[in-house]
Amino acid sequence: MYAKMRPPTLFRLMIAALLLPSAAWAQNLLANPSFEIINICTEYRAPCAPVAWESVSPASKLLFNYHTYRNKAGHQYIVLLAGDTREDRNYAQTRLLCPLRKGQRYRLSGIVGATGKLQPELDFYLSKDYVFREQGRALTDLKPTVTFRKEQVVKELEKNFYRMEMEFEAGDDYTHLLMGRMELLPSRRPEGPESVYIDWLELVPVDGRPLCPEASAIEDSLGRRFHRHSLPGQAVSSINPVVPLIRPGCVDIDIPGPEIFTATGRERYPRSAARVDSMILRYEPRGGRRVFITGVHFDFATKKFDKQASAQQAESVRQVLVKDFGFSSDDIKLIVLDSAIPRFDFSSPTGRARNNYVAIEFCVAVEPPPPPVIETVKIAPPPDTLVIPDILFKFDRHELNPALFGTLDSLVAKIPRSPGVSLQLVGHTDNAGADDYNLLLSQRRAASLADYLRGKGLGDFILTVGGEGEHRPAFPNDTPEGRRRNRRVEIIIYRQ
Repeated sequence: MYAKMRPPTLFRLMIAALLLPSAAWAQNLLANPSFEIINICTEYRAPCAPVAWESVSPASKLLFNYHTYRNKAGHQYIVLLAGDTREDRNYAQTRLLCPLRKGQRYRLSGIVGATGKLQPELDFYLSKDYVFREQGRALTDLKPTVTFRKEQVVKELEKNFYRMEMEFEAGDDYTHLLMGRMELLPSRRPEGPESVYIDWLELVPVDGRPLCPEASAIEDSLGRRFHRHSLPGQAVSSINPVVPLIRPGCVDIDIPGPEIFTATGRERYPRSAARVDSMILRYEPRGGRRVFITGVHFDFATKKFDKQASAQQAESVRQVLVKDFGFSSDDIKLIVLDSAIPRFDFSSPTGRARNNYVAIEFCVAVEPPPPPVIETVKIAPPPDTLVIPDILFKFDRHELNPALFGTLDSLVAKIPRSPGVSLQLVGHTDNAGADDYNLLLSQRRAASLADYLRGKGLGDFILTVGGEGEHRPAFPNDTPEGRRRNRRVEIIIYRQ
């Protein structure tokens, strides 16, 4: 059911054959460095993310695309949003196969691309644990450990991809790596968002030290991380500390301060003003409705000043509600935040201004929760597999045999075209010949079949295309018949 990790040797053969024949790939501290192996998520029963890599936020998907460019590492690359008119971002992170050693030097290399004609720019953050957030927003509170900029380009490749490389000294015994753009920058493309593409990464010690003994066990554990779309329990309490937790039965409204009750403030913030008006009309003293007012102020001043300014903002709003709208003081509780991570970036006047606001929660009387309702979870059906035999390809080649297109069409007709269907194409060979040759042949055959399916209108259903070479035989290779049946391309059909 799940896409399993290949042995580390296969990773190295793939990189060596496709990209860097002389590279010291045996020491790479990153699992699945070219993102070729795709995880089949337990929650979707469909390909969802490269094995060993996952998002910072379950709300933001870890995008992966298929390409056919030459001089690249396989056919998969990760797409990360780097600039937009909003704060939306997505990041990829993984656990290192071996911890870095403080004070030791390392070399980080990669094949990186960017949208259009822009130069690729990528930030890396090294830490001692995964980073999680509830929402996919710019991680402006993190300072990059290593950065790829124009100065790190060592070779220009095709299709706006570049080979980039730099050395750095580890500042701590880091165990995790995160990549993406940390700064809150608007898109420099007038026609839309800016993205950065990562096709392959290598992190190696400069001194040539071999992998640690626990590397294999860590790689296996990363291959078993199948669930990707929920936050770990230990991470929930530490996420977005600046945002007050929404209490049951409450409506949360952010306002700039008491000016929301003035004509100028109502004109500048019409949506917030309308929501506040709606809550005020519903208020009845002693009706069990509580109001929580949280002052939020962040500046480059001291914590004491921030606390005083936050309290003053909250108190000003409380006075307006009590004096002008008849709220009971007993129904209002003030909350002051004196130290937390700012919600918006400080690099612009607009960002600094947005960090000063008041959050109001209008809450009804909390009633005991109803008994839990046991819901029946709809389980997706197991995937089907359609086998395209070796005979439909030219002998020992990856091109399809035009003389047998009729037979191929009869097989393709069995693929459903209904919503929720996704396809994974995986090529396989027998064990005759060199391992690296078989791997490339299986990948190219899968790619040829994918191009044929796109011509038949199935392109939108294809999620991943790859090859396993000789490493997943369906029959013993000790007979001619077994070897013939192992030479195949599987179309795995998933239904949600």
